[in-house]
Amino acid sequence: MIWVDENRLIELSSLLKSIAGYIACFERFDPQFTAVKRLVENFGCGVASVLTVANSIISYQLSTRGEVYWEEFSKWVASRPGKSFYETHAEFLESTSFNKARLASKLARLRRFYSSDLAGKLEREPLKYCSNLPALVAELASILGGSPEDKTIVFAGKMMRYVCLACGSDTAGDIPIPLDRRNALLLVSSCIVRGCEGRVEECVSELMTKRRRLGLDVMRELCRRAGVECVKLDALTWRLMGALRSKTPVEEVVAGLRGCFEADKAELLRRAYLELSKCLSR
Repeated sequence: MIWVDENRLIELSSLLKSIAGYIACFERFDPQFTAVKRLVENFGCGVASVLTVANSIISYQLSTRGEVYWEEFSKWVASRPGKSFYETHAEFLESTSFNKARLASKLARLRRFYSSDLAGKLEREPLKYCSNLPALVAELASILGGSPEDKTIVFAGKMMRYVCLACGSDTAGDIPIPLDRRNALLLVSSCIVRGCEGRVEECVSELMTKRRRLGLDVMRELCRRAGVECVKLDALTWRLMGALRSKTPVEEVVAGLRGCFEADKAELLRRAYLELSKCLSR
């Protein structure tokens, strides 16, 4: 049976708090932010916001890493202007080999979103929701018949933050962290969630399904104790957990952020990497 180690939660949140001031580094070096910037540069903030939110709500069960998929998407749509949003997106899904699972459901999601008032509002006033990300998430949940805590819906909120940043605007209002495989793994690999010895993947799946409420609550508490909005902390956890999953050496992670981190903070980053993997070998 899995349980939460409160002492470990406090330890990890304190460590993350020590590098929280550098969250902007992780956002700036996120390949998904680069993809969003490409959309803004090619189409402007209005069209980019619509395309970004739409692609976010179908970014699940991918057959590649999310950053690879988003890079392909941003390059593909930039080379094919002039068609309707839905036509462009449907043709992209037909062409890509990275997003074939549950294709009919994804096309239905795109139709609902692109035909909604929200899509029109985003195109006309792309920065309208920058001051209220929770409102965007709530409206999107209503359109899709989901929860404001659903993984793809809060991911759309995170990616909309990237649109805002790329358009020169900061955001206000926090939203839940996307409880995807990376963040569920963080809870297990860092020893915050215990009782997973010898069954890491089983625990990760459990946190994403029948114990999802526990996973979301623990992530929210981690954000609170670290003093970081969850929508921002996800950039840091995405980078570190992605490196752990791909077994990327910590020095490569540090090198990838060179110029953004001071030397003493780089050492904290190395420590965070090691602490987040503390229970992986058990």
